[in-house]
Amino acid sequence: MAGSVGWESFAVMTGGASGALTGLLFVAVSLNADRIARHPGLRAIAAQTLVLFLAPLIMATVLLAPGQTDLVLGAELVTVGLSGGLSLLAIGRRKRGPAADKRLTGLFDRRDTGIVVMMLFVAGGAVVASGTSAGFYALVPASLVAFISGVLSAWNFLLPPPDML
Repeated sequence: MAGSVGWESFAVMTGGASGALTGLLFVAVSLNADRIARHPGLRAIAAQTLVLFLAPLIMATVLLAPGQTDLVLGAELVTVGLSGGLSLLAIGRRKRGPAADKRLTGLFDRRDTGIVVMMLFVAGGAVVASGTSAGFYALVPASLVAFISGVLSAWNFLLPPPDML
């Protein structure tokens, strides 16, 4: 883990932010549980947002695990990205509903952005596994975009457009 020296503060900040945002998501979903439960698209979007918040948390956890080689850390980051990407693809398939739902689900659709986030985790992990610390820089935009996309979805759970009430 020689290449990750100096990235501990990033991991601590990202893990803390991810935990707080995950809590926000649970509050947002709880406040609108009846509406979300009645709409399969909203349930899928809540799951998608959860993946976007948990991926940086898991990334931070593996960055902070002591004594890992770059190869092991890189492999873990690749696994985080691939697992998150596959989860988002599976959620995206469940999100497709009747034609009437297209406008509603389109408002929250962040799957493509989420896939880019996960591929940044994969790319960063692959570079770290090769022994190059430059791969850590891919984790910064991945985490930021995951947070921004997730916050937008959580915000829409809290303040839905009038036609969604």
